[in-house]
Amino acid sequence: MSFQTPITIANAIEYIDNNSFLLPAIQREFVWTNTQIERLFDSIMRHYPISSFLFWQVEGDTKSQYKFYSFLKRFRDRYQTHND
Repeated sequence: MSFQTPITIANAIEYIDNNSFLLPAIQREFVWTNTQIERLFDSIMRHYPISSFLFWQVEGDTKSQYKFYSFLKRFRDRYQTHND
């Protein structure tokens, strides 16, 4: 198994927007605090490494065997905390 070529955050957001990246239904609920999110963005803006993401490529008829969620695009602390 080899690592893929890194992509930019802009590329990742584009893939999320066109539903090329989805979350498997096994993904747990959103659990980060506002402070943790702010620290992540701070690290990104300072060009600190933020570790890696695991991507799972599902193709063809196999896609119908799994349930997927879209990424949250609008999050407010009190509202819309669950994904369709």
